[in-house]
Amino acid sequence: MPHQGKALHQPLKTPVEGFLSLFEPLPLGLAPMAGFTTAPFRTLAARLGASFTVTELVSARGIRHDPSLKRSARYLQPTGGGKPWGIQLFGRDPDDFVFAIQRLLSEPLYRAASFIDLNMGCPAPKVLKEGAGCSLMRDGQLVSRIVGAAVKAGSAFGCPVTAKIRSGVSPDAINAVEIAKAIEQGGAAAVTVHARTLDQYYRGRADWQVIGQVKEVLSIPVFGNGDLELPGDLEKMRVMTDCDGFMVGRAARGNPFIFRALRGGAAEISSQEWLEAMIEHLDASVEMLGEAVAVRELRSHFAFYLRGFEGSAQLRRQVMEPTGRDGVVKILREAARRRKAV
Repeated sequence: MPHQGKALHQPLKTPVEGFLSLFEPLPLGLAPMAGFTTAPFRTLAARLGASFTVTELVSARGIRHDPSLKRSARYLQPTGGGKPWGIQLFGRDPDDFVFAIQRLLSEPLYRAASFIDLNMGCPAPKVLKEGAGCSLMRDGQLVSRIVGAAVKAGSAFGCPVTAKIRSGVSPDAINAVEIAKAIEQGGAAAVTVHARTLDQYYRGRADWQVIGQVKEVLSIPVFGNGDLELPGDLEKMRVMTDCDGFMVGRAARGNPFIFRALRGGAAEISSQEWLEAMIEHLDASVEMLGEAVAVRELRSHFAFYLRGFEGSAQLRRQVMEPTGRDGVVKILREAARRRKAV
């Protein structure tokens, strides 16, 4: 059952003060999302109010097979702006996680990461096929071994390890409490609970009560994730769950301003600020990936940015056509003009 939590203005308290001390009060982070939480977008989100960010998920086994990190490097770039950031790894073999963590943290660039996050909640079929992601929630003993091995590897570098899970694999197999206990016993510094089951994917409503149930039994920090979209949602989740912090995922796609809005800041975004954010995102991506790749990959981002005003559907189609930066910017400027006229 829901229980009364602390008011939002009160300091967050937990027996594990060390991890929460990395963040400002009321931590509100950008959740890892494949294809979206690139370094440029993470940096933009951090500038606009995210307390911390997490990379796209990276395969621990992939790093083991590519110790030069040539294929993984683009996903591992640090978040700019000086705020805490984490690297998320997925896999199934504890030894793969050990190798990946040791390899990453032996590099000064990646040693700057504030924490390593273990993905135990991804519902993507290609991840589940490997027995990774949310599949791990079917095997509490394996979860415990993975976390213990990862924590030992991270501790050698002074790097904390966290984990992100779901409510369970199905409505009749809600086992977030059991899995979270195994994660805590393995030595993890925090747990994030996305309050949906595996078979929900991203459909339906998140059941925040599960977050509260996990919080009741753990002494380490618990972060809540799922359906944080509107001003007031943080307080609602905090009151219901007593969670120590929050993570926002899909609601941030095309809307890095959400972190400011959720904290009670300005809900209205001027068309000029909106345009400048999109161009900042584009230009940082061009610098990191090169013009052709950046323009192509940001089409999925612009499909989310360009919504909610008259003519936006037409502009979403048009922004898929340019192959160069200037062509994209021309369309974005037209989008800002139309948006301003609404």
